[in-house]
Amino acid sequence: MTTEAPPQYCSQLSMLAGESMLGTSPQVDFWILLEFPGRWEAKALVNNDLPEEVQSWLAETPLQLSDAGRKPRVQFIRQRRKTDEGLHVFVGEGTELRQLVVDDVNELTSVDLTTDVTTPVDENQYFVCTNGARDVCCSRFGLPTWRELESLTNGRAWHTTHLGGHRYAPNVLVLPHGRLYGRVHPDDVAEFYASVEAGEIATRFLRGRSEFDEVGQACEALVDCPVRRVLESCDDNVKFSTENGEILVQAPGRDHPLEVIASCGDETTTTVYPFNGI
Repeated sequence: MTTEAPPQYCSQLSMLAGESMLGTSPQVDFWILLEFPGRWEAKALVNNDLPEEVQSWLAETPLQLSDAGRKPRVQFIRQRRKTDEGLHVFVGEGTELRQLVVDDVNELTSVDLTTDVTTPVDENQYFVCTNGARDVCCSRFGLPTWRELESLTNGRAWHTTHLGGHRYAPNVLVLPHGRLYGRVHPDDVAEFYASVEAGEIATRFLRGRSEFDEVGQACEALVDCPVRRVLESCDDNVKFSTENGEILVQAPGRDHPLEVIASCGDETTTTVYPFNGI
């Protein structure tokens, strides 16, 4: 008689522990997504074979945006397609998504992401973290999810590098909505996709709307009408501007502290204080 092996991946252990994902998206209000079909290392943005000038641009651009008060994040993306028709550059800002197509990666050094990426993208784009070099959960669980989304989206599903939060894999960033989702397993993709395409928040999988801080992310999940922006935020509540006017939302409580394995490569646990799930 054989017994089933115990969970061994950080994402399995997090789910088994009942860790809530609310409010766990990294805070980003300026997503930069560059199509790069080359090999992705564990730290793909710094360990790659891009020309030196492009690497310098890649390092300096987020710093300039940060100095201007933005919260940028750079991702590499790719699809199962030839790139001889150009490389895509996406900029996700708030709930807007814009794109630019360049013929050669060296063109990036003359691109100002705040002014030169102008073509609007209205259809949802799905970016699935599949970078197994960073954490095995991302490829083991992310790749099957990407395949399911690819079959549904007609070219709108992308591989992407590390999104943060290996233990919530499979992770899916949806732009232009600007929300990050986790634990979107292949059997869940149809339900998830239908909710997002209907303009809804796929609450069961929600980590958070990335432009908000963690309290704002958790509170938005409690609002039953579309949220425009945060007006005021503190530790206990958030005031939103919504399609139905201003709404004050009490922040959900936090669960008791949990000891989690944050990444499959970790040898020690990390103490976290998750928000109560919904």
